[in-house]
Amino acid sequence: MHNLIPIMKQNKQKNYNTKARFRLLDMLCFVVWFGVLSGLAGIAFLRTKGLFGGATVYLRYHTMWMTPSVNVLILGVAGLAALPFVMRLSRPMALRITCVVLGSVGFLNILCLESRRTFSRIHFIPKVILAIGLAIALQRLIAWRAQGFERWVRRTIPVMLLLVIVLTLAVGGWHHFLGREIIADLPDPPESAPNVLLIVLDTVRAESMSLYGYERPTTPFLKSLAEQGVVFQWAIAPCSHTLPSHASLFTGRFQYETGANWSTPLGPTYPTLAEVLSSHGYATAGFVANTSVCTTLSGLSRGFGRFEDQITFVGKFFNSSSIIRFALKQNWIRKLIGYRDLLGRKRVDRITDDFLRWFDRIPGGRPFFAFLNYYDAHQPYLPPEEFDGMFGPTDLLGTYLGRYNHGVPCSLDNTSPKEIQALHNSYDASIAYLDAGLKRLFTELSRRDLLERTFVILVSDHGEEFGEHSVLGHGTDLHIQSIHVPLLLRYPASVPRGITVNKPVSLRDVPATTMEILGLADAGAFPGRSLSRHWTGTDRSQSEPGEPILSELIYAPWDPEWAPVSKGDMKSLITGEMHYIRNGDGTEEVYNLRDDPAEHNNLIQTPRGAEAAAQAKHIIEGNLY
Repeated sequence: MHNLIPIMKQNKQKNYNTKARFRLLDMLCFVVWFGVLSGLAGIAFLRTKGLFGGATVYLRYHTMWMTPSVNVLILGVAGLAALPFVMRLSRPMALRITCVVLGSVGFLNILCLESRRTFSRIHFIPKVILAIGLAIALQRLIAWRAQGFERWVRRTIPVMLLLVIVLTLAVGGWHHFLGREIIADLPDPPESAPNVLLIVLDTVRAESMSLYGYERPTTPFLKSLAEQGVVFQWAIAPCSHTLPSHASLFTGRFQYETGANWSTPLGPTYPTLAEVLSSHGYATAGFVANTSVCTTLSGLSRGFGRFEDQITFVGKFFNSSSIIRFALKQNWIRKLIGYRDLLGRKRVDRITDDFLRWFDRIPGGRPFFAFLNYYDAHQPYLPPEEFDGMFGPTDLLGTYLGRYNHGVPCSLDNTSPKEIQALHNSYDASIAYLDAGLKRLFTELSRRDLLERTFVILVSDHGEEFGEHSVLGHGTDLHIQSIHVPLLLRYPASVPRGITVNKPVSLRDVPATTMEILGLADAGAFPGRSLSRHWTGTDRSQSEPGEPILSELIYAPWDPEWAPVSKGDMKSLITGEMHYIRNGDGTEEVYNLRDDPAEHNNLIQTPRGAEAAAQAKHIIEGNLY
């Protein structure tokens, strides 16, 4: 039997010119083949990420060509570095070494992909060892049919490149179709129609804003802006993470109606604010800094004539490589190269500039609806250097970043009180930086004479927690720190100045409010009630209890065990001053927001708490909100 193996190898390698040297052209062929193949494999993995214990990734059209391209670039560096060595070897040995080198980088590219239950928790050195091991196993298989493999590589390269081109054109064409802007085809708008500017401060909680009485001066500009409009002291988000809250802001519907969730985009069932305003002749545009969730493929772009959800070109090119993304998550590499930001992150000034550039091209006299999503206060809380340390030391942030960057959920079990304080300091500094950027936005609006004829809605999609309920971050529970958000309305023609509304209100009322303020005929396009009732009519009485305010949170299989939502879907209901929470395991919590705004004392075992819980359950089960 052993004697047959050399004969088999000899037959399989017959006519294979083993004396021919490995050339530059040969290396380039293998670089392109391995690069494109590993890129396509990475795209396929990310698109089906939900099957591996992670949220579905909404890929954008540039991913289809950028991922293979940047992989070819990285493999090209590795291949050219190995070329002087392999050129001296026999062709079979050169082929084997080339497959090990390029295969190792290709497998490492896949192993560095982000997923909470597969590769992310493997440290870098084990990943490298595993990638090399897989590459060695691959070259052993290839060695049996070296000539056939070389021929196959050359024959399949055109097919693979054609596949990349077809995918790019198909996805890019669909993206272009969805995002095309044809202002000339819009109907004539109502005469003297005001503009609408919806500003979403992603992840900014009300509790951390000096606008809401926070002792640190995080939002001095917004505090002064509030004097020109109405501030809602108890605005409540419909959910504690991004997509469902944005979906409610756009449709006026709750999460159980829209179905929008981590792995489910906003569907076409209900009209969006952008769609309705477009039908009334409004030029519509969205400018998004949260390029992970607020994308075209998440469904949020529906109705917008223009929707910019891309990161910067250089950033998105190199961000398409999982190896580069993984490398820049290593603290020692970031320190070595002096890089402290997220690759390709769109800062506040970038969003503002993109919006102003778009506005300056709108034909005169046509009103606009613009949606600006700012991401500067989102994890991992990295304010620019001039703001870093503004509210205290952040030197312990590095250990948190190490866990965050490796996909390890941060909890009280792995984060010390000093680290949490460093996180809080950096978060507050990020909000202060965002506030300064918003001041520039409003300065530009004033310079263009827009402030007097623009209905401004400033809000957040959800809050953030820093250990108040054994939770860090957001999207894991429905305590008040996660759903209490800012809400400020400004429009001199219809919104009074200097008013504070103390009743709880829901963000789902924003679309109905917008239609009422604009005086559009189809105000019934959205459910909910206009918030103007709080400064006109019977609801001006601050002593009367407000209507019930619902918030929801849907279970996801990758939720960490310490997260309350890991036990199942959660619901929250605020009625007057009482806040009821029903956890996924059926346990209940009740808090008095007037006497206990931080929710330290669970009243469920008291007569008052039991009464509030019974009332809340009746409302929830009967859909009476």
